[in-house]
Order: sequence, then C-alpha cells, then structure tokens
Amino acid sequence: MTFNNLEPQALAILDSLVSIPFDQCAPVTRDFKAVTANASIYAVRHQDLGLLYVGKTRYTRERFRGGHKAFLWSWLDYYNPDQVRIVFHPLDFLQLQTLSSELEAIIIAAANPPYNARYPARD
Repeated sequence: MTFNNLEPQALAILDSLVSIPFDQCAPVTRDFKAVTANASIYAVRHQDLGLLYVGKTRYTRERFRGGHKAFLWSWLDYYNPDQVRIVFHPLDFLQLQTLSSELEAIIIAAANPPYNARYPARD
C-alpha cells in the first residue's frame, strides 16, 4: 500500500488520539496498569499542549515500563507529571506486521509532535 491509500486510516487514528478526553487517557504510573499490554500506536499527551510524542509498539505497557524519552524530556521541560498522559489506538496483528511503520510516519508528519525525531519528507 502507498502512503496515499493509508492516509485516511492514519488520520482517523490521529483523530482518535487527540479527541479522547484527557481525563480518559492513561496516567503515568510506575506499573502502567491502565495501559494496554497489546500492540498499539500510542501518544504521550500534555493536557494543554497536546501531542508530545507518537510511536508504535508490539507491547505497549512494556514499552513504557522500560522507560521512554518523552517522560525524560517532559521532566526536563518542567511539565507537571499530572498533565502528561498516554493514549493508545490498538493495532491488530495484520496492522502491526504490515502497516504500523507507514501509519506511524503519516501520523507523525501530520501532527508534528515536538518529541519525535524528524522523518524525511514524503514524495
């Protein structure tokens, strides 16, 4: 599939990541029990500033338990930890294996979260 074919799906995922009310996002805790253990495209969100980071992973909870640069960077930016949360969009096996990198790239290009590395421009 090309980026053009995936763009509507990616933008729908982005919309779900930004439209979930902040109080329904998973809080940052030591055990991350409110975060799914399954595959997802996820975002670290600030209550007022919006998306800080977007990523994909096979094991979402474990991704955060192992540490994440978005938390370090938000701490360095003096953000209140109560104003930083995690939101995720589940991926099924097929999406994870075949589409996740492309979906992630489209979402990052559209949202331009400040804590993501920059991707080269799409053709």
